[in-house]
Amino acid sequence: MKHDYEKLDESKKILYKIAHGIDPITNAPIKNESFINDPRVIRSLFFLVDYIDAELAKIPRSKKGDFFITKEQKSHVKFPSGEIGINDCAKAINDVIDIRLVKRISGTMINKQLKKMGILNEVKTEDGKIRTITNEKSEGYGIISRIRFFDNRQYEQVLFNDLGKKFLIENLEKILNY
Repeated sequence: MKHDYEKLDESKKILYKIAHGIDPITNAPIKNESFINDPRVIRSLFFLVDYIDAELAKIPRSKKGDFFITKEQKSHVKFPSGEIGINDCAKAINDVIDIRLVKRISGTMINKQLKKMGILNEVKTEDGKIRTITNEKSEGYGIISRIRFFDNRQYEQVLFNDLGKKFLIENLEKILNY
């Protein structure tokens, strides 16, 4: 179903551009003498765009745990500059997805999968809490740690640098399906 939604959405965008007289490949105006500028063709294209919109609206909200992101949505993810934590990464991703169709992603979900992949580890603190930490593989993926202080206590914060953000967005599906 995820794949069908993507195909329908992409088809709708292409038809919409053509109906408005724009070449969907070059984004240049379509020449006036083209058959595509015939009002009968234009009406048919707008009918198809409306039909696809109606079909997209019928696709139910995903079940708990389902998450997907289209290639186009990925291209619109804007991570904050500099080194950022996993929750900031998740927020940037959630900013571009359609939450009517998919559940939001969380930093915890991503970290859990990165631990399964052996890219991150976890340790139990003195007070019994579980903390996510980096390991010898982490830095190769652009995931680093910095010492931080909060409430007069020191802790290790896991951060994603530019390489880590690129790895995350390019491999998101692989990470989540590991």
